Amino acid sequence: MKYLINRVKVYTIYFYEYLRHAEFISAVNAVLYMFTRKSFSKGKQIKSSMGIFETRKGTLDFQYINYAYEIEIKHFIEKQQFDIFFDIGACLGEYCIWLGHKGYRCMAFEPVYDSYYMISKNIMLNNVEDKVAAYNYGLGSKHSVEHFELNQTNPGANKRVDEGTENTQKFEINAMDDVFETFGLKPETKILMKIDVEGMEVEMLKGATKFFRYFNNITLIIEEKLTGESRIINTLNEICAFEYGNVDNFNIYAKKLTKHQ
Repeated sequence: MKYLINRVKVYTIYFYEYLRHAEFISAVNAVLYMFTRKSFSKGKQIKSSMGIFETRKGTLDFQYINYAYEIEIKHFIEKQQFDIFFDIGACLGEYCIWLGHKGYRCMAFEPVYDSYYMISKNIMLNNVEDKVAAYNYGLGSKHSVEHFELNQTNPGANKRVDEGTENTQKFEINAMDDVFETFGLKPETKILMKIDVEGMEVEMLKGATKFFRYFNNITLIIEEKLTGESRIINTLNEICAFEYGNVDNFNIYAKKLTKHQ
């Protein structure tokens, strides 16, 4: 019953968001998707509380840019104190654009070129070029070129696979430890990082060992649905001491503990 009540609340916020911005077609598409599990979106500019976004035809982009999508994560973010936001697996860049409007410096990392192109387009559309930077590579344990299986309806579920097929494309991966020094950040910079890399979480974390040890104030939001909470926690515990907790049903948080804690 509690789950049902929560879902009703979320869907109510979804439709309120669409209607308050006069996005009636998106509201209809949301209803159609609920019943058919198919996207009838034609792909267009959509306005939301997060910004203005170009969206892709036949995808769930119209849902990603709704404030109600992953609303517990947004509520968690709003309670944090940070200087810079990293979005690892950024899809449309909706989180970075939302926070860029709030004045935060943001970095979006996205290996799939079509999604990276949409991020770049939406950064310009929202005039947040001075706040948001996009990088066309993913983050893993080392530099490599990997096969990705593309989900045409749900681009947020694009994922790395071991072998190439007619449904895959190749994209670049780097290790955070090999690139972060180019960002010009000081050890005292307060970092908030969201990680949603469809099963590559452990590799991404291992490739950021120096990064996690260099900065004093780090908070991570990590999707654990595919990798598993215990594997993520065990990996992080080998790097630094963290405090852990739940953000929602699919995401945990990890706050780096300082020496005096």
